Amino acid sequence: MTRPILASQDLPSWKLRLLEKIQNTAADHAKALRHAFPDYDPPDGAANIKVQTWRTHLMVLRSDLREIELHATGVGVPSAAIAAAREAGEWGQRWGDSMHSPPAMRHGEEPVRAHMVGGIAQDVWQLEHMAVIRVEHQIRNHDHRFPYDAAATSQFDRNMAALWQRAAAVAQVVELSRMEAQEIWGRDHHGWRHLSAVTVHTYDDAELYERWRTYTWRGLEHSARRDTDNLALSSGTDLSGLGPPRPAVLIDNATDALSTQSAGQRADSGVEAALANPPETTWTAEPSADRDAISRDPGHGASHEL
Repeated sequence: MTRPILASQDLPSWKLRLLEKIQNTAADHAKALRHAFPDYDPPDGAANIKVQTWRTHLMVLRSDLREIELHATGVGVPSAAIAAAREAGEWGQRWGDSMHSPPAMRHGEEPVRAHMVGGIAQDVWQLEHMAVIRVEHQIRNHDHRFPYDAAATSQFDRNMAALWQRAAAVAQVVELSRMEAQEIWGRDHHGWRHLSAVTVHTYDDAELYERWRTYTWRGLEHSARRDTDNLALSSGTDLSGLGPPRPAVLIDNATDALSTQSAGQRADSGVEAALANPPETTWTAEPSADRDAISRDPGHGASHEL
């Protein structure tokens, strides 16, 4: 399959790299599916551990592919480009194997800066995704179908604050242009409705709660704070000038988008009451009070891209 990936010519490089990830992950899955089935040895007997390991690997790759496609769809990468990248990968082609693969970096881009801009885009995607998850979680929990955990809710908000601070700090360091900023976080009301339609409105209760709980992982804050510290910005640097919308604004945008969905999806009076009372937020753009305690905890030192 050597057809060009349509509708990708004008995409910024951080969106092209999402297509690259889609194609390469699909190619990894195709390779594992076709060529990695384990050999049976007589000592294996009736054990099927090898087969289960193979299947687990395939499931992980499928899950990774779904997450990257969800991200790409949520930020407006054309569906035709996503489908073409996936199809090429399913044929076993990696990005760059074909002359039709566009460069994942625009001419003249500085690689380190491009990587950092991509990091901003990743953080903003997580923030926007977290905002709609947080609002939808509260909407569905009007009948207490999920366990209540005040500490987890507070950690969710601290994670949003830390991700915002990292994105804003990196935007300052790379001197993000207004055009780049508009591409990364210029989501209008239609864009927010699209985001909710392709994410939370496709999640059943179990998946919604799983995703909400995943975003309460304390390691997110630890990793984001550590990265921000490593940028070594001057004390008192104003991060509000060219940073993404603050978490409270994202929550408001998500609430507005979810409150204007079809009446059939929002008919329950309890749901309407939940929408009338937006989530109480506890975040701050400043380091949290227990930041030092987090930094001292070696168990949360790993970086997590969710």
